[in-house]
Amino acid sequence: MKTIAEHIKQHNLKHVYLLYGNEQQVVKIYRNKLLTELLGTDSLETLKQDMNFSLFIGTPIDLGEVINIASSYPFLAEKRVILLENTKVFSKDSSKLAEFIKDIPETTYMIFTEISISDKKGLYKAIEEVGYATEIKEQPIEFVEKWIIRTLSDADKRISRAAIEALIARTGNDMMRINNELDKLIAYKGEESDIKLDDITALVTQDPQDQVFKMIDAMAAKNLDLAMKYYMDLLELKVPPSKIISLVERHMRILIQVKDMREKGFPASAIAERIKEVKSFAANKYVSQATKFKTVEIMDCLKDCVDLTLQSRTGALTDRMAAELIITKYSSKQKS
Repeated sequence: MKTIAEHIKQHNLKHVYLLYGNEQQVVKIYRNKLLTELLGTDSLETLKQDMNFSLFIGTPIDLGEVINIASSYPFLAEKRVILLENTKVFSKDSSKLAEFIKDIPETTYMIFTEISISDKKGLYKAIEEVGYATEIKEQPIEFVEKWIIRTLSDADKRISRAAIEALIARTGNDMMRINNELDKLIAYKGEESDIKLDDITALVTQDPQDQVFKMIDAMAAKNLDLAMKYYMDLLELKVPPSKIISLVERHMRILIQVKDMREKGFPASAIAERIKEVKSFAANKYVSQATKFKTVEIMDCLKDCVDLTLQSRTGALTDRMAAELIITKYSSKQKS
């Protein structure tokens, strides 16, 4: 991303860009920066009226049409810009487009955005040769916090430190979800400028996985009352007991991996890189939690999750009884 920012700063853009990755909000941010540098705006509605702008979204698309448009000189302008969004051209035969890109006209600029790239040959290699390709992954928490402040500032809003922390605690650093929540908060506040902790509590839905994390923290501390409180919170969030068991099982599978890597000497940052479910901002919390459990305890809990789920499906136990047995057993100082 620093490379793209430098290209824009120097007004020296490549003729082809590929932005892809699971952090689609950041993909959108840098796509818009490129569009603004090339055509003066990032509004797709405005750009659709521009004869020198072409937009292709989804599948299927006619690659012959793309090449034909890209070959044409711009009309009374210096640039022709083509935006291709999630067209999956990298997963099919696009050899003709790859060959075209290697000799792309000086007046044509192409921007590709994708969620993932399965084939990094052919077209991907061609873009790397003449343009710039980058995978955009989960962003550091510092970047996310600055982006939240900047986004709200653009809407004449301010947010307290406590509110930022509560927002991220509920959403993680999934910037697409955060963006949706910011839109809700901006609309909710109307003419009021300050977004406070109470606004986050009132509007932003708690992520069940966050409650599960807290519940398992309480289980590790052998605090049954607190674990049951978080369990009741999950029920209030309309999370069915069967789902709670599966979330506990999923979490324990993550913890066993974290514990294994930690015991092998991996730092929290490396653990976050290798275990996709562990976000970088929460890596230290996962490490801390994993150390509170013995390996045998985690393995026993996994086995019990499977066994009790089977019993609930066969009618030997209700889903709620199964979930509460798990919580009670692993929150008690003396396991029965």
